[in-house]
Amino acid sequence: MLFDMDGTLVETDIDFPLMKREMLALGERYGVSSAELQALDILAVVDSVVARLERNSREDEARRAREEAFEKLEEIELAHCQAARPIRGALDLLRALREAGIKVAIVTRNCRSAVRLSLERSGISADVLLTRDDVSNTKPHPDHLHAALEMLGLRADEAVMVGDHWMDVRAGKAAGTRTVGFLRPERPDDFFDDEKPDLVVRDLTELLEHIKRLKK
Repeated sequence: MLFDMDGTLVETDIDFPLMKREMLALGERYGVSSAELQALDILAVVDSVVARLERNSREDEARRAREEAFEKLEEIELAHCQAARPIRGALDLLRALREAGIKVAIVTRNCRSAVRLSLERSGISADVLLTRDDVSNTKPHPDHLHAALEMLGLRADEAVMVGDHWMDVRAGKAAGTRTVGFLRPERPDDFFDDEKPDLVVRDLTELLEHIKRLKK
């Protein structure tokens, strides 16, 4: 089973709207209007700014913009994950998977330093961990999941991707895995309607009950 981390297995206090605002401001500093970037996710904003600079033969500025962006993102993530704690049901779910001999990977768009701290604080571990620092293409690109599957020695049709965001479901479908959408309490009932995961659960104890029924 492949899991997203933040919001799926671990609760952090990372301020994602702040991260988005900082990346939009970075784009403005490098001459890219925030209006052009507003609809993109955080990492896509960075990629778009860097690509724009490279297309305009401003390679040095592109490298500097990428460095500044990821330094700022890491700074915010580390500052906001000090009180990381496991999502309700996460520890029981992972324990049951280990006992059943099911391999677990964590596939996250967060930086490695903040992820390691979050996992340490929450008492969560996995057989494979792949952060944004470990791959060229992050979710929703399927390469992120394919890299994890290769490390686990599994085919896509042997795996399930579990996450609380549409990007997790889209990445799973693109990679060829089954998908589970974790519908957090604050999200509307139709949050996953566009992506149509194979299963939607409202908490991890519900997912654990599904797995127990499958084992029978």
